[in-house]
Amino acid sequence: MKLTIQIVNYNSRECLLECLASLDYFLVKNQDLAEIIIINNDTDQIGCFLDASLQATKGLRIIEINENVGFGKAHNKGLREARGKYVLFLNPDTKILDGSLEKMLNVLEEDKEVGIAGPILVDGEGRFQEECWGFKKTPLSTVKSKLSGRATRAEKEGPFEVDWVSGGAMIIRKNIFSELGGFDEKYFMYFEDVDLCLQARKKGWKIVVNPTARVHHQGGKSFSSHQEKKRHYYASQNYYLKKNFGSWRARVVKTLRLPIYIKNVYLNK
Repeated sequence: MKLTIQIVNYNSRECLLECLASLDYFLVKNQDLAEIIIINNDTDQIGCFLDASLQATKGLRIIEINENVGFGKAHNKGLREARGKYVLFLNPDTKILDGSLEKMLNVLEEDKEVGIAGPILVDGEGRFQEECWGFKKTPLSTVKSKLSGRATRAEKEGPFEVDWVSGGAMIIRKNIFSELGGFDEKYFMYFEDVDLCLQARKKGWKIVVNPTARVHHQGGKSFSSHQEKKRHYYASQNYYLKKNFGSWRARVVKTLRLPIYIKNVYLNK
């Protein structure tokens, strides 16, 4: 088996159907080389929602967890059943565009030093989403404004190396994911992708973006409120900084960002 596509569903059933539809062309061409695993974090079973034709799709399997265990833990459960040489982590609110899956795969197959690859994530208007890749997140970079020039660089024609790519559309060699122990399950959501890429780079693997690969990403479909989303984000940020840079640096960042935290978690609706 060449590729396992893993999708974690939570509060995203309508988006999931569009995501699966965007994979049809690739699956028809590679029906004996690819599989899809849906890990369902919803309380209700996803099998009751997917129609019979989808459930009969060759290579489609469903893992019913039926509680929201978080992004990383759900994907780790999927990996235990994955048979692919490569694993694509894909959010349910994404749609693969214009042969982009093949373009991501090519990056890994053409350069054996690349361990993880990603596309450019775009919104409904085709505009580049900045948080789809980036450079090393440190205590200093966390309290500074985002790096400039990233949108321009995304227009380059060839693959380029970065420090991390978004777990919303990330492809990785399965043996690397297993060697790293999967996603750190202490992250409920956010930063588990950044951390995984950091650990892979420590092992000497390249992280690469192919800017010719494009994935439409809606974003934010799993959350009932902006405050809930931000609480998860800051909790994961705290853990990431503490784990990789030490407790005192994490506390400094937490103190400096306090006004922003109050605004985003308590004031913004």
